[in-house]
Amino acid sequence: MISVSVLASLRRSVAILGVGWLIILPAAAQQQPASEILEYKGSVAAAREAEVAPRLDGLLSKINFKAGQLVNKGDLLFEFAPKSSELSLALAQASLKQAEAQLRLAEVNFRNKQILRTRNVGSEMQFLEAAAQRDIAAAKADEARANAQLAEIALQQMKLHAPISGIISRAHINEGAYITKEARDQSRLATIVQLDPIHVVGKAPAAMYFQRGGGELKSLEQTAEQREFGLILPTGEKYPHKGRVVAGAYEFNPATQTTEVTVEFPNPDYLLRPGLDVTLQSSIRTK
Repeated sequence: MISVSVLASLRRSVAILGVGWLIILPAAAQQQPASEILEYKGSVAAAREAEVAPRLDGLLSKINFKAGQLVNKGDLLFEFAPKSSELSLALAQASLKQAEAQLRLAEVNFRNKQILRTRNVGSEMQFLEAAAQRDIAAAKADEARANAQLAEIALQQMKLHAPISGIISRAHINEGAYITKEARDQSRLATIVQLDPIHVVGKAPAAMYFQRGGGELKSLEQTAEQREFGLILPTGEKYPHKGRVVAGAYEFNPATQTTEVTVEFPNPDYLLRPGLDVTLQSSIRTK
């Protein structure tokens, strides 16, 4: 800091020498304005959802999970009594063996007729008839093979596995129930929701949707890369993870003048659950 006596001495020196001096003293740094934080209501929704539904008629013999349990893709969930399907597969496999044996017999007969024809012993009609019988036997073998594969698939479908990883709902049916075609068309057995990551669907008002970026007026989706998204829980506490915009609606609600913005958040502890009302916060990302 420059004292008053030193300043006075400098002024006298300047007056004697006739030289102009400019003394620049440090100025206080100007504070940058705080980043604007936009807030709007949101609701938690599952990022992915899958239904477990019966594929065939059958007697439900076992349920291998409890409501709210975390299941992994491929886990066995439901088992149906397999006896009838096992018998159907056995019949289909027996029919396949018979058809393949008939095909081999038809091929032997065809080759014999072919040899006789080359030696001018057999007639042309006999040769053509043997060729047709061979083709018919081959078609029947293909049909029996397809039926055996269908029976094998039906047997596999007596066990239902988890199509995705997530939290499973309660079973909508009890052990011992017989599933019919009508029941299959009208109901599902259980629902699995993926909770990590999870989505928050926010309803952004028009005034908050349009943002100024790079001197131009842009939509919230267009400026999403420059913004970071946070959550305020119903308790008033901040959610510890940040999110990113993954989807937006193509229209505004005429009644509320809001549009949906979907933000994806990590949810490793499954703290967020579908249906929870939260507050979305959006601010310019700090570099």
